[in-house]
Amino acid sequence: MKLFTSWDDIETLHLDLMDRKIFTGENVMLVRNSVHGKAVVPAHKHVHEQMLYVVSGECDVITEGETQHLTAGGLALFPSNAEHSVINTLDEDLVAIDIFSPIREDFLK
Repeated sequence: MKLFTSWDDIETLHLDLMDRKIFTGENVMLVRNSVHGKAVVPAHKHVHEQMLYVVSGECDVITEGETQHLTAGGLALFPSNAEHSVINTLDEDLVAIDIFSPIREDFLK
């Protein structure tokens, strides 16, 4: 476990909808997602509590039947087991930071 690093030094995982970088401790995980233009992260849920912070771009966030449009600086909270989805509303990448607790073991595989 690293105590200090930089996003530039973390490996990029290239996924269908986004590029992802992960920084993790024992009980908390920080994830930097670059969601491709107009991509839709389908509705899903997990036991992990999640916070989302929009660094750049714009998106619609849907959770528990409520839709909110977020721009840079926008924040969202997804309680444990709350179904949620994210829609990048622009042609450019949406850069967002996710914080998970506990860590997403499935992201580490």
